[in-house]
Amino acid sequence: MARCPHCNYKLQMIDVKAECPVCGVNIPNYNWEERLDEDAVNAEKAFAKFRISTGAFKSALFGSRFRIARFVLTFAPLLFLLFPMASVNANLPFSDGFQGVSLLNVILAVVNGTVDIGSMISFTSLSLSGTAFTVLYAALALVLLSVVAGVLNFFVILLSGTGFHAKGNVICCWASVIFVVGAIICVLVSSSMFASAVPDVVTVKLSYGLFIALALFAVNLVMNSVARKQFDSEKAEMALKREAAEKGSAQ
Repeated sequence: MARCPHCNYKLQMIDVKAECPVCGVNIPNYNWEERLDEDAVNAEKAFAKFRISTGAFKSALFGSRFRIARFVLTFAPLLFLLFPMASVNANLPFSDGFQGVSLLNVILAVVNGTVDIGSMISFTSLSLSGTAFTVLYAALALVLLSVVAGVLNFFVILLSGTGFHAKGNVICCWASVIFVVGAIICVLVSSSMFASAVPDVVTVKLSYGLFIALALFAVNLVMNSVARKQFDSEKAEMALKREAAEKGSAQ
């Protein structure tokens, strides 16, 4: 139960009047001027913190040409979706032979029903080329993971802007780079396997799309690493601004 702010009397269920039954003070209006001043000070502090946070967010994302470029280039790696990851010539039931297969081609083929996923998966059980297909599909999975990490990097930039953080962005960029490198290795390995197992049926050659992706993700990694060092020196300054704003509001 609540207590009277003046005499600390513990109010009972039967105490329904606005006045305290012991000291007679009006509880809702007790010390209202002081409480009003306190609310005004708290509101001023909250607004000052909000102003500093929005300023930090704007500075982290658009505070310089470098940071604007960093924000814009966050989307750049996703352009590699349009470029061929590999050149595939296949004499198979599900295909008339693809030339320049990009991730966008694969996604559209699956959505449109041009490619039967069940048939594609069944190729992994073939005696001669099953392992090669498995490695090739692993390359595709790694490319998808690099895209997921790239998209996540954008949201991390937005979420971490107010606190001058970039560690999450560096992690996302490292993940994208590692996934793309893994995809390149898988394509090369599968190409060698196909050449050895079924040279007249499937031919796979690495194309330039993955190298474009690797270059763009690497640029993002470098820019976010530089931004992280810049932010480390600005965190202390932002903390001082917040402390000064709180002291100014208190006065």
